[in-house]
Amino acid sequence: MKKLISAILLCSIVLLSLCSFTPVKSVEVQQQASAVDQSKVLEKRFLNMLNHNFVYGEAFHNEEDFVNDAALALLDHVNDGFLDAAYLKNYIFNMYGKKFDDFSQYNPMAPKADGYFYIIPRGYDLYEHKIASVIDNEDGSYTVISEVVIDYHFGEKVNAFSTTFFIENEESPFGFNIVYSDLAYPLEFAMAL
Repeated sequence: MKKLISAILLCSIVLLSLCSFTPVKSVEVQQQASAVDQSKVLEKRFLNMLNHNFVYGEAFHNEEDFVNDAALALLDHVNDGFLDAAYLKNYIFNMYGKKFDDFSQYNPMAPKADGYFYIIPRGYDLYEHKIASVIDNEDGSYTVISEVVIDYHFGEKVNAFSTTFFIENEESPFGFNIVYSDLAYPLEFAMAL
């Protein structure tokens, strides 16, 4: 009997020595690293969306301005001034979560073609963002403050700040939509704080 108990005890010790145990502190460090990694992934995703956004301020409240500004992100797909309306519909839904079925009512004086949206020739500004902070609103939404260099179409560059509100959208390949984005220039931004 003693031999059996000794053998079981010896086997148990050998088995336990073969098992690896992860210390509690190591698990906590891994969880913190995972949270940091997730934060960096979100930051990169938001930055990508911001650098492809051309809709700011009041354009979110005027459908025609909104559509015209959003279309600027798709200039690479324009042919003879026309953009396939399907590209524009998909882009607007994926980026902003808004659904449009028909663009024919916008820009009534512009040339028309079935299934296409005409891009009105005009100067447009470029925006380059750098994330300053990402605030988790704890309801699935995020507020992102970014520093922006605006390269105006007439040749001047200006520094500004952007405040952008994102919500989750599982149907979008981005995983989020921009609900609103506003620009403020340094003095305006400082006064708002």
